[in-house]
Amino acid sequence: MNISPLQVIISDSGWDAPFFKKIALNDSGEGRGHQGGPALPKVLCTYLPTLNEGEITASTPTVERYLDITMYVGLQPVAESPVRYQFQTWGGTRPPEGRLTDGFAPLHKISCKHDILIFQRRIDSLNRFRVFLIRKDSAEYNQVEKLAAGRSWGALLSGHDPISQKQISEAHQEIDSLSKGSFQLINNDVKRLPTIQLRIARSVVFKENVRSEYNCTCAVTGVGIATPYDSYEVESAHIVPISLGGSDDVRNGVSLSQTIHWAFDRGLFGITSERRIYLPNKVRFMSRNAFLKTIEGKQVSEAKNTTARAHPDAFAWHLENRVKRWE
Repeated sequence: MNISPLQVIISDSGWDAPFFKKIALNDSGEGRGHQGGPALPKVLCTYLPTLNEGEITASTPTVERYLDITMYVGLQPVAESPVRYQFQTWGGTRPPEGRLTDGFAPLHKISCKHDILIFQRRIDSLNRFRVFLIRKDSAEYNQVEKLAAGRSWGALLSGHDPISQKQISEAHQEIDSLSKGSFQLINNDVKRLPTIQLRIARSVVFKENVRSEYNCTCAVTGVGIATPYDSYEVESAHIVPISLGGSDDVRNGVSLSQTIHWAFDRGLFGITSERRIYLPNKVRFMSRNAFLKTIEGKQVSEAKNTTARAHPDAFAWHLENRVKRWE
């Protein structure tokens, strides 16, 4: 069976399940309502970062935050920008309405009634999204219409709901509880992954928590590269991999740049009980690994909270099971 380019893109494992909205006239660039962007029904707001309606008052009628969004027309990227996501009450005269405004102009200004917006959240971030504007005269439109099945908004793929803010909140509570208890090196509880959505939610929360603890910099090199829109190059590494029984306890995590993360996962270096970089013999004497030799013996940075620092048992496991094979 042929798989369309759109299906390939929205099925990328680096992104959560897609959700969509069919654009109404008043939300489009051709509408006369002069709205800055599309309104979002409450069900779609559950798939976006939390805005606290309780903060809305007569003197503060709007609550907001900015999302890091890469925008596409069809399958072609056109812009990356912080986009204002808000609950608007028009001075407290109406119930809160979710809407995307500032920064969304590259898609909003060219949108028309019945065009479709497809949203996806990146699975390693709470705040990074991509949005596709599918024009009603495009090759992809009929395919999206079939997936929408007569609906105006919701999860695009039947049986594949995006993670919700409720699930992210539950994941926060689980990981906070896990990280406050006795450290468990290997988790043999086969029930720990009840749903795909909760697995993704835990992964997002783990990665955000670890990055935050290391101020979005690499614990080995100290490098912290970022875009002007607060996207960070650094990654959150599981020391004992989830696939081998490791957990989302922040003490099983360390913040590493992408190249260093790759080398760590392959056991090209380890971290000793003295929290210093250790290179195995077969790695040390390879000319291609000259950079790793420059960090050998270096003291790694620690999480800012002592209770969140990588557990020595985790680093010891990594040395024994990942690094020693290259001696």
